[in-house]
Amino acid sequence: MPIIDIKEAMPGMVLSKNIENEENGITLITSGTVLNSRIIERISSIGIKYVHIFQKIEEDKELLIVEEEYELQETHKEFADKTKKLLHSIQLGKKPVITEISDVMDDLINQVTKSNNVLGKLRQLQKESDYLFEHSIKVSMLATMLAKWLNYSNKDLKLIGYAGVFHDIGKLKISHDILNKAGKLNSREFEIMKKHTVYGYNILQDTIGVSKSVALSALQHHEREDGSGYPLGFKSEKIHEFAQIIAICDIFNAMTTDKVYKSKQSPFKAAEYIARCSFNKLNPRIARVFLDNISKFYVGNVVKLNTGDIGEIILIHKNEPTRPVIKVGEGFVDLLIEKNIEIEEVIN
Repeated sequence: MPIIDIKEAMPGMVLSKNIENEENGITLITSGTVLNSRIIERISSIGIKYVHIFQKIEEDKELLIVEEEYELQETHKEFADKTKKLLHSIQLGKKPVITEISDVMDDLINQVTKSNNVLGKLRQLQKESDYLFEHSIKVSMLATMLAKWLNYSNKDLKLIGYAGVFHDIGKLKISHDILNKAGKLNSREFEIMKKHTVYGYNILQDTIGVSKSVALSALQHHEREDGSGYPLGFKSEKIHEFAQIIAICDIFNAMTTDKVYKSKQSPFKAAEYIARCSFNKLNPRIARVFLDNISKFYVGNVVKLNTGDIGEIILIHKNEPTRPVIKVGEGFVDLLIEKNIEIEEVIN
């Protein structure tokens, strides 16, 4: 297991030893992490000069998960390339052909559902420059995983995957000035933006091979349980369950991703918002399944608190999964008790 200079590290290499904070021994990046340009840059920025890497991945059975992560990155790249071409053809006024991405959608679903740690998988993916495209891919992956937790059939997993990819397809008909505005939309602009749901529905209705449920997801993913959503103000019983799933994943990814007009928030703030909305705006059953499962993946993660402290999540409360117990130095901070303390960022 060689030690190399961080300047010699290359994407695809795999850490064979944890990278830890020298002051308190907290693990910052775990053994088995597949390096990419973003992670290498981060390691260098915190002053780490040398790293331990595995010499031969194929000879170490314990690194099967690493191979899976590499496969996911390759599948994601292929899927991204094909989907970009498909969306570009739509922008040019051509009718989309869904079969162009069918096979690679199957591969992506298989990769995503191999394990429950969808958040870890999302962090491994290369960041895209196009927010709308990156958002759609990640919503698709989150929705597929949530559908698995809801015990959907394999056939429906693929449909929900399509629903995630195409839920915002109508935004291709919205002007770039509105889509990329560096600030809050005014009332006129927001009314135009809301039309993306209808545009998306119309595009998908005219697409061979797209089911009604996928088209309805594009139309209804901004509808809310209490009737306060758009475009039709439907209440819970009239909202397709696919759209209810997409709504939750759409909110979670939007809040945890940097946008032109707003910096990302921590996954815990996003989860708390979803929990609050589950009382009147989001399907409470689906929201609970999402929160119960998503929170499990944060045990062992290093986080930064709004106090400036860095600590490790050691316990998730079953009834309050968004307010975990965090080990800071030799002490513990229970966010269920310390109401004024919040998680600002998940570091690793």
